[in-house]
Amino acid sequence: MKITKFTYGKPDSDWGNIDFEMEGVLENKSDHDVEFVKTSVIMLNENDVAVGGTEDEDDRVFIASKDSGDVSLLSWQSVHKDKFKSGTGADCKALVHMTTYRREFVKVGTLEIPEKEGEMSEIKKNISIGGVAELMGMSVLRMKDSDDGDAEFEIFSSVRNTSDDFIARAQTTLKLMDQRDAQLEDTYDYRELPAKSSVTFQPSFWGLKPGKIKNGSIVVTASVFVPIDTFTAEATPKPSTD
Repeated sequence: MKITKFTYGKPDSDWGNIDFEMEGVLENKSDHDVEFVKTSVIMLNENDVAVGGTEDEDDRVFIASKDSGDVSLLSWQSVHKDKFKSGTGADCKALVHMTTYRREFVKVGTLEIPEKEGEMSEIKKNISIGGVAELMGMSVLRMKDSDDGDAEFEIFSSVRNTSDDFIARAQTTLKLMDQRDAQLEDTYDYRELPAKSSVTFQPSFWGLKPGKIKNGSIVVTASVFVPIDTFTAEATPKPSTD
């Protein structure tokens, strides 16, 4: 990882805060595409004392195997000018840590939408996700319609980490389709998943009229993000030209 931009602005006249921005380029030397990154930045003063910092994650990034791509590392991180002897950002130093992840994706299956209260649809099989996790089926129970006449459901699924490694994100995604196979809604949920642990998801849909979802279905997919590599960098800023 190479830092391509690290700048600081002038202290804010009202509050005394100094804004910092940082960008970089990541070279993906691995055999996997990068589809998720987690970043942490520590801001130090001239005495190497922490005066600020941030943690971030980005699931919109995509850097193909053996390719390079831009990564955002800091966006308007503020530190008060009195934390630096000079009263400017010139005395700042940043330590940057990044972990890249590959995505393991599986099409879980399709559930029919239960038509009547008390009916339940199930995905009865356990499904491996990339050989590191397992989705323990899924259930959709039709509940009593709401007072507003909306269809109500209780949906549950669980993912179990079968590996000895920490999974930064386990995610299930549901797409609600009508009888013409047109998408009506979608929803997703995600959690961290320590080694040999499990997590239960309870996704939901809201404001659905029974007639609109008659003979409809729910398409289910699942993903886990597995570490590829870690990177560290150190940088000092330059004055912003903006």
